[in-house]
Amino acid sequence: MRYAPRLVPAGSAPPDALVEPLIEKPPASPLGEHALIPQVAWMVERDGDFVHVPASERDELDAMRGSAIETMLDGEITSEPLDVPGVTIATSGTYAAELILDPDHLDMLHQLLKVQGYLAGVPRRGRLLVGGVGAGIEGMQAFVARVRTEHDAAPAGERISPIALFVRDGAPTAAIGELQLVALAATQR
Repeated sequence: MRYAPRLVPAGSAPPDALVEPLIEKPPASPLGEHALIPQVAWMVERDGDFVHVPASERDELDAMRGSAIETMLDGEITSEPLDVPGVTIATSGTYAAELILDPDHLDMLHQLLKVQGYLAGVPRRGRLLVGGVGAGIEGMQAFVARVRTEHDAAPAGERISPIALFVRDGAPTAAIGELQLVALAATQR
C-alpha cells in the first residue's frame, strides 16, 4: 500500500476521512486567517488513484507515516529563487507542498536561511514557498502577497491555502496575514 499525506484546504475533506490539523490549536487572528490553515488528509493509492483513508484507520497512522516517506520520495523536486525581496525560495514537485510536514526539512531551512523563524506558504499542490526573511516588513509583505497571488492563479482543484505560515523550531506555528504585518510594522516605529 502506498500512503501519502496531502495538504488540503481546511474543511474540504469528506466527513469520514482521516484528517489531522497542520497546526494544533493555532493562535486566533483578527481576520480569521487561522481558519485557512491547511489540514493534513491521509490518502492511500487504490487502482492508481489516491483516495481518502477512512477515519476508522487512525490506529494505523504510524505505519502510514513510514510508508508515506517512501511514496513522497518518488517524485522529482526542483527549487528556484523567487522575485521577492529578501531570501526566498520556491520548491516544486508532486509532493513539494508536503515538505512543510517534514521537521528535518524545515530545520535544514532554518540553518540555510540562518534565522530562528521564517515564512512558508503552500498555495497549491506541488508548491512550497519559503522566505520572507532578510528584507524587513516590506519583504514579508511581498512574500504574503506572492503566496496569495499563486493561490488565486491556481486551478480551483489545486488550491491549498492563500496564507503564509510562520515556521519556528522546525514546525509551522501560526498564520501570518496583512494585519499581523501592519501591527509588527507599528511596533518597529
